[in-house]
Amino acid sequence: MRIDQPFFCRIYVSEDEIYSGDLGEMPRQFRDRTIRDITEWADRLGKSGLNELIYSHLSWYEERALYCEGCSKQAEGDGSLRCDVCGYKLKECYVHDRDSKLDIIMTCIGMISRVEISAA
Repeated sequence: MRIDQPFFCRIYVSEDEIYSGDLGEMPRQFRDRTIRDITEWADRLGKSGLNELIYSHLSWYEERALYCEGCSKQAEGDGSLRCDVCGYKLKECYVHDRDSKLDIIMTCIGMISRVEISAA
């Protein structure tokens, strides 16, 4: 399946469908490669390999960084607990916005049993 073709997938844990959609929840810079690799490999991998493939394409989603609670700037990695710009306390937050559909996939990593792919 080419990237410019319509894409739709269903992800299952045993017989329970945990995701259905076109992976539109993912930023474009990650989505195209994910679709290409899932399309090519999903039906060829065992359960362990399938889970590793999906996790490797969602590892960006778990990225965290320190942000200032005062000025909302992302802090540099110098180990400080205070913002270099305004002096407020730093807080660890996810870099990417949370999405309930991606959250459930991440929660189920290790238990995913199959992915079905079709044209939208």
